[in-house]
Parts: sequence; structure tokens; C-alpha cells
Amino acid sequence: MRHFAKPKRMKIIDETEKLKLETEDELSVLTEKASGIILLNEYFYGNPSCGIIDPKNNWAIVAGIHLIFWKPSETIKYQNENFEWIHSIRIKDKNTVEILTDPWSGKSSIWELNTENAKVKKIKDFPEYINKEYTEVVNW
Repeated sequence: MRHFAKPKRMKIIDETEKLKLETEDELSVLTEKASGIILLNEYFYGNPSCGIIDPKNNWAIVAGIHLIFWKPSETIKYQNENFEWIHSIRIKDKNTVEILTDPWSGKSSIWELNTENAKVKKIKDFPEYINKEYTEVVNW
């Protein structure tokens, strides 16, 4: 738990009654709202593209070129050439988060992160948007 100075006009990407996940430029910050304590302060190459906080405040994820998985007891950074430029994140069930990498990339794929054991595994390739025009909404 740390206190850092942070930019004043950050964009909120997710928020619960206890936690707030914000981003500005290449910085992402997870803050405990009641105390103002910064729980996560992560820099990205390029802007973070998405983030999510567990509804029970047990974990948070922020992603862009890499993915950060935060729990009160640990913070894990995931990045390799097959798992980068994360586009979207969604909760699948109580212990599983689904992750979509850049849908327009030749390496586009869907992954799962187990929030209990912090294991990431590739589920399948996702070629549906390769060589297609950019769109804000990606159906996956």
C-alpha cells in the first residue's frame, strides 16, 4: 500500500463501492476509495485498453500491451509475444476472467485467467476480425 501523486483528471475504467481503477496516458492506478491509498500504480507502453474490478473487491485487472492481475496479497504481470495488446476483458464466472487479445492481429486469441490460482491459459484463436475494418464493438 503506497501513496503516490497522480494526475488530477484520470478516466475511471471501473469502480466498486471500495475500489476505483483509473487511467491516464500510459498510467493506471487502483485506489482504495475510503483511505485514498494507491494499491496499484502501473505504467504501460501505450495506454491501458481495459480493466475490471471483482464485484467483491478481491482482485482487479488492468490490461494493454501487458496484463496486470492485482490481489491484496500479490500483483502479477503477464506478458509474452502471444499474449499482448489485450483488447477486452469480461468475467465468465466466479473464478474465471476471459481475455481477448487484439482482434485484428494475426495472433488474436481468447484466453482465460483463473482468479484463484492466477493461471492463464489460451482457449482458442480468434480470427473473426482479421483483415476486417476497425469497429468499436467486437462480438466475442
